[in-house]
Amino acid sequence: MTLRSLQRHCWSFSNETALIRKLLLLTFFLPFATQGSQLENWRQPFFNIASEFGYSSGSPSRMFWDEISDATLFDSSFWSINKKLKFNHWYIEPNITGGILVPSDEGQKPGFFHIDLLNNLKFHNITIRQTLDVDKRYEEDPLYPAHPDRGVRGRIEEAFIQLDWKYGFFRLGRQKRNWGPFADRSLILSTNPYTFDALEWQIHSSFFEFRHLFAPFYKEKWFATDNGFQTNRFLTAHSLNLILGEWASFGISEAVVFSREKSFPDMHYLNPVSIYTVVNTNQEGDGNLMLAFQWSVHPFIKCITLKGQVLLDDFQVDDELVTDKEPTHYGIDMGVYWNNPLKIPFDHLLKAEYNRRSEWLYTVTDFDGNIGERYTFNGKSLGAPSNDGDRFSTAFTVVGKNYWYGTAEIAYQRKGIRDVLSRWRDSEPGQIPGLPIDSVYTMEKSFSTGMDAHFYFSNFIDLRIGFSGCWIKNKDNIPGSAWEFSPSVFAGLSLHYCNLFVKLPQ
Repeated sequence: MTLRSLQRHCWSFSNETALIRKLLLLTFFLPFATQGSQLENWRQPFFNIASEFGYSSGSPSRMFWDEISDATLFDSSFWSINKKLKFNHWYIEPNITGGILVPSDEGQKPGFFHIDLLNNLKFHNITIRQTLDVDKRYEEDPLYPAHPDRGVRGRIEEAFIQLDWKYGFFRLGRQKRNWGPFADRSLILSTNPYTFDALEWQIHSSFFEFRHLFAPFYKEKWFATDNGFQTNRFLTAHSLNLILGEWASFGISEAVVFSREKSFPDMHYLNPVSIYTVVNTNQEGDGNLMLAFQWSVHPFIKCITLKGQVLLDDFQVDDELVTDKEPTHYGIDMGVYWNNPLKIPFDHLLKAEYNRRSEWLYTVTDFDGNIGERYTFNGKSLGAPSNDGDRFSTAFTVVGKNYWYGTAEIAYQRKGIRDVLSRWRDSEPGQIPGLPIDSVYTMEKSFSTGMDAHFYFSNFIDLRIGFSGCWIKNKDNIPGSAWEFSPSVFAGLSLHYCNLFVKLPQ
């Protein structure tokens, strides 16, 4: 249609209506983002391995992970459903997993079962998804946010509607997510807490990717760490990542947990392109701020990848205010990954990782905790599961015949007494306002070795087994001179069915 004929149409109401319809149809049939399955299902361990090899990605910048996308590792049947999801469809996938861990985690029974059911409906660029999650381990979880007296405990872990277009999406509802270069974790926003509803949107091109999220938290069942206080809490976060082709991605992210007496938050935190760090440090808005930097780089050779994320908590420009002498707390998570360094007939990966979370990371003063600014949702950290510790590990992974992988790991770890719910007690007599409580304690140290193997049988079964040995000194932070040995064994069997797929009219 020429510009002249377009102008002629605009003078007629009926023709204008027809033009609008054509434009809407054109928008409706624009290419949309690649579809994938939900993040946490039986495919995830295989997908995590593929991401470490660099054979899969969660988004154009490789800095967001909220779906399991295609990968070029393992047999194509692993990812065949993702090819089907590109078409209009109605898809249901049930899965049941049973396992045993001996000795079990503290407070949990050795045996468990897990059931999830995915319901996914897609028509052109509109996707609707729900995921039902039932888990026996919820019975031993004191932070489980629903009825604690029910015989079977389950949740809707995902429930969202999404509108895709060629350069991004708009999503409303509940989903799991990891923000950063690692598919299985994040320091700033991760899948660690129970899921929550949010409004999220993304825009990207060949050289950048931007994402913004805003979530109003419901009034939670608060814990003793915050005096039982209830208020309106909100989370806002955004991230900008620059893409240098296949060679590198660099990005910066900000997230703020804040509260308001009234239900509607201040606009400076609703603004998706405002610089929260300036707003927060300039006292324009109160809130618990997290500032993160992330990267994924091939240093002049494709077979080696450097990934990492650095998190700054309440970054301090100065400490001139008497009530604001809080030191900068930080987290760092980084790794180096080397594809196929040896001449053997199997795909393999050598990696080394280091992460550290400082003593008071994610925590806030007593006053800020009591008004709802703790960086948690229902008692679980929005970022890394724990603080006050570090871990160094090296591992070797082999992928054999496309249907299995095996990993051997050696790790050294230290852990202090703090956690994400620790109180500062700065309001007690003798404590300096704005500083955490000063105390001395012994670090728990551990050295561990382990092996993990995962096998995939056709389209219905996968089996995972593993064992480890751990030598612990100063267990539970009680000083001791001896190293205690603690072995563990894990086995899990997953049954799933992936052929309940109905192709809808295109």
